[in-house]
Amino acid sequence: MSYEKIPVPGFTSPTDTYVDPELLYSAVGYTQKGVTIASGQGILPIGTVLGRKTSDKKYYVYNNALSTGVEVARGVLRRAVDTTSGDQLANMVIKGILKNSLVSGSDAGALADLNARQDTVLDTFTF
Repeated sequence: MSYEKIPVPGFTSPTDTYVDPELLYSAVGYTQKGVTIASGQGILPIGTVLGRKTSDKKYYVYNNALSTGVEVARGVLRRAVDTTSGDQLANMVIKGILKNSLVSGSDAGALADLNARQDTVLDTFTF
């Protein structure tokens, strides 16, 4: 399957174009919301599991070892985003069927937080 080549917003290197894969396994019944991704996290790839820090209400990479709010998984990043130059607006999927192979950073805690299930045979991440 071929997708239109779309560069990551705010990302200028490398100079050649590349393929931006689609995270959704199915567009039926999915829900997404706009969020602010905190700066200083580098380039976050598509499918990154996100948590929200309670002090500044911004979204960070999910980390169950912390106790700042980011230990609770809130959703999955819809497109890659570059946070090196400041906070970025992005879309986060909070309900739907995703391609499991593109979801990164999920563990048993994230699956429980999202009430999600993985199917490695069908390559689905459903929540």
